[in-house]
Amino acid sequence: MDVLDDLRQEIVTASFPMDAFSILSTVSKFCYKDSDIGRELVIRVLDRRNELNSDHQHILDELAIQVGLHPYVNNLEKLSLRGALAHASNRADGEMADFVLHSAQSRVLNLLLEGMSVILSAPTSFGKSLLIDLAISSNDYDNVILIVPTLALVEETRRRMARFATTHSIITTSNQKIGERNIFVFTQERYLSSQSEIPIPNFFVIDEFYKLSIQNDGGRATQLNQAFLRLVSTGAQFYLLGPAIGSIPDIVKSRTNCVFVVEKFQTVAIELHTISKKPNKDLAFAALLDQLDGQTLVYCQSPASTRKVLKAYLENRSIPITDDIELVEAAEWTAENYHEEWLVSVALMHGIGIHHGRLPRSLGRFMIRAFEEGKLKLLLCTSTLIEGVNTAAKNVVIFDSKLNNRALDFFTFNNIRGRSGRMFRHFIGHVFVFDAPPEPELPFVDIPVFNPTETTPNSLLLQIEHELLSPLLQGRIRPILEQSLIPVDLLKKLSSIEPEFVLNAANHIISMNSSDISELSWSSHPQYENIKATSNIIWNQLNGASAAKHGGVHSASMMTYWIWELYKSRSVPKFRTKMIAKQIEAGKSPDDAVENVLAFLRSWASFSYPKYLMAVSDISDVILLLRGMKGCNYVSFAASIEHLFQPTTFSSLEEFGLPFELSSQLVASRVFDKADKLDVVIKALQNTSLEKFAKGIFERRLLEDFKDGLIGGSKVAP
Repeated sequence: MDVLDDLRQEIVTASFPMDAFSILSTVSKFCYKDSDIGRELVIRVLDRRNELNSDHQHILDELAIQVGLHPYVNNLEKLSLRGALAHASNRADGEMADFVLHSAQSRVLNLLLEGMSVILSAPTSFGKSLLIDLAISSNDYDNVILIVPTLALVEETRRRMARFATTHSIITTSNQKIGERNIFVFTQERYLSSQSEIPIPNFFVIDEFYKLSIQNDGGRATQLNQAFLRLVSTGAQFYLLGPAIGSIPDIVKSRTNCVFVVEKFQTVAIELHTISKKPNKDLAFAALLDQLDGQTLVYCQSPASTRKVLKAYLENRSIPITDDIELVEAAEWTAENYHEEWLVSVALMHGIGIHHGRLPRSLGRFMIRAFEEGKLKLLLCTSTLIEGVNTAAKNVVIFDSKLNNRALDFFTFNNIRGRSGRMFRHFIGHVFVFDAPPEPELPFVDIPVFNPTETTPNSLLLQIEHELLSPLLQGRIRPILEQSLIPVDLLKKLSSIEPEFVLNAANHIISMNSSDISELSWSSHPQYENIKATSNIIWNQLNGASAAKHGGVHSASMMTYWIWELYKSRSVPKFRTKMIAKQIEAGKSPDDAVENVLAFLRSWASFSYPKYLMAVSDISDVILLLRGMKGCNYVSFAASIEHLFQPTTFSSLEEFGLPFELSSQLVASRVFDKADKLDVVIKALQNTSLEKFAKGIFERRLLEDFKDGLIGGSKVAP
């Protein structure tokens, strides 16, 4: 290993082109002995390619071919016949013929083109997502379903699928028209709510399939398993992709007739550097940034941590105001629409980006775009770095060695580390840590819908055919199946909530006195006391407290009040301004006030709350009718709050990157009407010059980026 380390160092310090032949000769020997090591060394030499003369570049191209790095070959004319044939055999076909694959990508793609179902574990830099596009391009699929974990990835994938808009409708929401041939891009929740309306797929994909393991995010993982089960039952070919997985249950491979492929093929080399915390971590971090060249991603464990890191950095260094007009306008826009002391705005004014799950989607997308364009050299991120954002940088600093106050496991650490380096731009990625990295251990990803155990939640056991469960598990859910209060079909429908909590709520409701239970008997337009009654059940009986706290809600009474205020205002900007001001009056810092409101809107009001509210509606309706009272139906109210009481198109457009403020402005300018269907709105926006509605460069770039995403990507195929 010392010889290898010496060679790595020599590649960095060698005088090119004088020492090039000697180094390339040594590298070629490693290429013959061990292709993985040889590939890493070739990548390191590629980092200095421009310093080589044409003869040495030709040798380097041949070595790149030998280790499977076909996309890195520059001069095809000088390749040997053998090298040229190898390069040509790894070029994609058809409309994506511009893409050249590395050898491991070709192996996996060939499996997919042969009609096999594949579960792939491969590094972050592998290019797993490209294989989705190539499979769709090469096969004649009428209907494709892509399941991704976040709405940010729904939007990113929708834009990528735009290349297929001439042959397929690209569908991301339930209010779009389904065509004869479709590509559906959904989260698991959207798929389950829409599955009865969409055609049977020929091909489906689950991105980040490791989320099938039920750990902390039990409700979402249960629904992902349920989606996988239903999709597998269609008989469609599938492709599951994820990073650095050690193994999966054998029963999954046999039951689904798939192959599990583990690839370790790297397209970038990664250097790990341990940084001393002396004299203290904040000063050490500032000193590190002084030395770094190129763009830098910084991992922090929480939004609060990003603020702490930023504050310390600005205190320890005199960072000038940026001279980039777009960033200045972005800072002013966020200050005007949220709060002038919000650190996200302050950071932008200094040319620094912050990205976490509480940001409005349009602002989060702007941060990534500005970073990709090189406007932001420093981007502070939370776990969105690995869950909802596909970006990379030359440097990654792991400031916190924790996630949710627990030490990073190797899997998460590896995913963060994998964001360093990028094909064609940064051949060598640099990762800086303040703490020792976790011991290498690739995880076993259990897929409980096919391999249920004692730890599998009852909500998922109810979805599995009874005879496939062990006697122990059958016995565990027998009391649930044999009770007569709530129909089992309803328990299955409410799969994101454990059946014990559903039954707990039902028993509570049936015991309520006539006056109290009457507050649950409403439809469409609730009063304050109606919302209060449902909030108490969500908080106390349905175990909604933990999800609510994640959404900035700390009590049932707070839930009631905030939902009521949003309902009364029927305007996201007005509600946001009022609640931020009220929290600051109550002693909250501007940062906490802004981000509590944003968390409420994004994580609770538009996501978790409608789900819990519909559960209360379904349960209450059963009990009310059982007691001879008028039933209830909250579906209209739940649908309205899911869209934050805005026109339904506004929330879809916000996912596409258009802030509510600009949607309202376009309606006021009569570009489209509030009542228009999404496809009508998209057509109107495609045919309108939107830049004239911008107040400055920042808004103009938002509108340009938004419209670029519409070109093709949301058209309904004829």
